[in-house]
Amino acid sequence: MAFKVRLFPGEPDYETLHVAKLTTFPLEKRDYKPYSQARVCFSHGGLSLQLLAFEAEPLPQSELRAVFRFTGDEPPLTLLIRADRSMRILRGAEDVTAVLVAAEAASLHMFTGEDLQGVFWGGNLFLSAAVMKTYYPRFSPVKGTAFTGNLYKLCEGPEKPHSGCFYPADFAKPLDAPENLGEFVVIDY
Repeated sequence: MAFKVRLFPGEPDYETLHVAKLTTFPLEKRDYKPYSQARVCFSHGGLSLQLLAFEAEPLPQSELRAVFRFTGDEPPLTLLIRADRSMRILRGAEDVTAVLVAAEAASLHMFTGEDLQGVFWGGNLFLSAAVMKTYYPRFSPVKGTAFTGNLYKLCEGPEKPHSGCFYPADFAKPLDAPENLGEFVVIDY
């Protein structure tokens, strides 16, 4: 079943969005599988993404990553945040973070907190509609539009190594490999 990505007429209200729970940790031999989740939506302003991980003491290289392939023949979009408060935006292999941030076409709001489930960290990422149109001119986020992608929780730190995902993935292959991606569909309700 495709993950639903909502259209918003104004600013996104993350609490009303569908939640993607990153619960598949195929390589994890220990019991370290931090509960993580993501929310995705499109608005007139652009693409908004909220990534969240429940880790009380994350390593600096602890990472949340989204990979989207909007059309089959254009480079995938990768958005990632790390617990050290850094962000990277890749179009294929090209790192476009500095250009987009300087042009105020991308932003990140990092946060930490605690609720009944525990201590968490995460961030709200935004990519402007103008950037989406420039990088993916044949993609239009309208009701019924489908694209592929996956959401990942990763850490290569030797103390807490883990690789988790929303859609099942073969971590021996590139994370943006077509066989590692599942379906997302745009809705407007």
